[in-house]
Amino acid sequence: MRIEGGEKKGFIIKSPKDIRPTSSFIKKSIFDTLGDYIINKEILEIFAGSGALGFEALSRGAKSCIFVDISRASQKAILENIKILKYENKAVFIKMDALKFLRNYEYKFDIILADPPYDYKFYNQLLRLAKMRLKEDGMFILQLSSKTNIKIENYKIYKDYIKGETRVLFLSFKI
Repeated sequence: MRIEGGEKKGFIIKSPKDIRPTSSFIKKSIFDTLGDYIINKEILEIFAGSGALGFEALSRGAKSCIFVDISRASQKAILENIKILKYENKAVFIKMDALKFLRNYEYKFDIILADPPYDYKFYNQLLRLAKMRLKEDGMFILQLSSKTNIKIENYKIYKDYIKGETRVLFLSFKI
C-alpha cells in the first residue's frame, strides 16, 4: 500500500497479510473530503490494520495519530511503519480491542477513523463509544460493507457514499 499525498507521498507501507486494505479510491475520497481539515488534527485509527489511513493523515499534516488494533500482525506492521516513516514523535500503537479502548481511554480526538471487519456485529456500541471520544467539531469516519444497514442516531451525516462493496459514512455531532 502506498501513501497517496502529503510529505510522505509515494512511500510504501508494510501491511499484514490477513487484512482487507482500504482501496486507493476510497482512501483518496476520504482525504479529498477532509481536505485541509486534517491539518494539525489529533487522529485515532481503530481497527487500524496496516495503519494506512492514519499514516495518510500524518503525511497530510495531522498533528498525531493513535493506532489501535487487537492483532499482533497489525502491531508489528504499524510499529515498523512508524519507524520507517520517522513518525515516532507523532504516532503510537496500542494493542487493544477497539471498544475496550473507546470505553477506557479518556482523551478526545478531532477525527476517528474506523474500518472494522465487514461482518462486525457491534456497530451500536461502536457509534455510542466513538461519540464519547470525539471533540465537538470532530468527525467520525466509518467504513463498512455496502450491504450493512445500521441506524445512525445522535450524529449528523455529513457525507454518505458507496463505492462497490464499501460504504463510507462521515459523521459529526448532531446539531
